[in-house]
Amino acid sequence: MTLPRDGNYTPYVTMQRMRHLAACLVLLAMVFSQTSNAQRAGGAPAPRVQNPIVIQLIIDGPDWKTVKTAVAAGASTVGMLLKEGVSAETYYCTSPAPRLQLPDKSLPWGGSTSSNVAMHTGTHLFESKKMDDIFLNARRAGIKSVFAGGSPNYVIFDTADYLYYGNDLTDQQVIDRALQHFSKDGTRLLRLHLQHIRDHWHGPADTTNPNSEYVQYFVKTVDPLIAQLFAGLKSAGVWDRTYVIIGSDHGMGQTSQSGHPQSTLSSWETFMAFYGPGIKKGATIPYAEGPDVAVMTNYLLGLPPLRGHLEGNLPPKLNGVTGVFLSNIFEGAPRELAHHRLVERYLKSNMPRGDEYVDYRAAMIKLLSE
Repeated sequence: MTLPRDGNYTPYVTMQRMRHLAACLVLLAMVFSQTSNAQRAGGAPAPRVQNPIVIQLIIDGPDWKTVKTAVAAGASTVGMLLKEGVSAETYYCTSPAPRLQLPDKSLPWGGSTSSNVAMHTGTHLFESKKMDDIFLNARRAGIKSVFAGGSPNYVIFDTADYLYYGNDLTDQQVIDRALQHFSKDGTRLLRLHLQHIRDHWHGPADTTNPNSEYVQYFVKTVDPLIAQLFAGLKSAGVWDRTYVIIGSDHGMGQTSQSGHPQSTLSSWETFMAFYGPGIKKGATIPYAEGPDVAVMTNYLLGLPPLRGHLEGNLPPKLNGVTGVFLSNIFEGAPRELAHHRLVERYLKSNMPRGDEYVDYRAAMIKLLSE
């Protein structure tokens, strides 16, 4: 450091202090910006639970009517989760279109719906397979993951450490794979997809009929399998550090066909609930969307923010994580939350909503660009 030769240090010191102050202000602005973004992307301070286990447990298709009918008919394990956890009164998935096909006709996510991808990436757009997700983020932190689900469409989720998929993968085998890798490999991120309730769908009347084949499969097969999973974790002594996010990837249509067309509102109407240490008991929150599930999964694992699209060729508003951090699920937090409600705004708008994913994509680009 060279000081002024005339011995007058005051201007020099003043200049140095101003530079220091300016640098501090820039740093504070950066920290504030990063904290704000992290809150939205799930990068808020890590939970106090040490070595948490997070289960993203998805049942294919049921809405709240189905769940409430099943619980009343004897689905006691799911009933416990609702009684001891937090439920979203309104929960919408991202596009339920059967194929996530971009305008150039490419299928970056194979045969998967966007609604499944969103629960991994925390985004409303999926412009490339080169995206960050909960499995990659967990691996960077040394946390092993497993994905198991009974459809060949799930072959695309190859960022999980252990992947099982296919029509011949039963719901029982999904639970077996989860417990196997938890016990043998110490997996702490369990993404499980119970697919085969769809095989018992005969139409929308099933959802409120406790004697329907559809609801009975929920009561007699799905619920006991979930109980089996929980019993395995309890016997291992880890239940007190286990989080469960339970819900559906999409709703169902209004016909006897086992489908979920984008043009039908009920295809978007699903259910979602959260359970675990520090989460409110027997409470509700007003609203949640599919990408929020990835944000919360990421947060509960204590991971840094997800990164969204990794290619960086999109405008900033479209490139990153757009899911919302649901602070209102936690004990002591207010029930209300400022949520952008992107999907709801689309569904209530006059923007085109045919059966192709591109309609949803165009709407999200418009809403996110505002």
